[in-house]
Amino acid sequence: MNSPVYEKSNLQSGFTLVELIIVIVILGILAVTAAPKFIDLSGDANVSVLKSVGGAITSASKLVYAKSVLQGKSNAELAYVDLDGDGATDIETRYGYPSGSRTNGLSKAMSDSFDTDWIWSTNNSHSIFYLTKASFTWTSGAYVNKKPIEATNCYLIYNRAKNKGELPTIEYITSGC
Repeated sequence: MNSPVYEKSNLQSGFTLVELIIVIVILGILAVTAAPKFIDLSGDANVSVLKSVGGAITSASKLVYAKSVLQGKSNAELAYVDLDGDGATDIETRYGYPSGSRTNGLSKAMSDSFDTDWIWSTNNSHSIFYLTKASFTWTSGAYVNKKPIEATNCYLIYNRAKNKGELPTIEYITSGC
């Protein structure tokens, strides 16, 4: 009786080293190009910073209002309030809250680093105060033209109190953050 002859099969049972390396290289290229789009958190961080400053502005406005009440100026459409008790008027207010004045309003209620870290402007009637990070426009402090701030599409708007008994409001423009 003849025994069966078994022939060697040429079927592969796995991937070759070259195929594995090609797959790894392709995955690496995809990771390098696609991952930053999913991992970029700077926009979220910029929005958070803006909202934190908005909270600080709200707190500062309430403190200014408290000072204006103590000085009997909270009902005046336009008044000047002494913040530090030295007898000199420090900040322009509208119905007790900081005005939107570029030089005498809201910016006077903020910290010393505000001048270097932020850029702000206002509209002609000083009713709207625009604010963004100085790093977005490469300049800081009070600025005459609001256009560079609006061009960032990452700023906040402080709307001063318009009538007696009304609070100022804050809006956030974050499409460019």
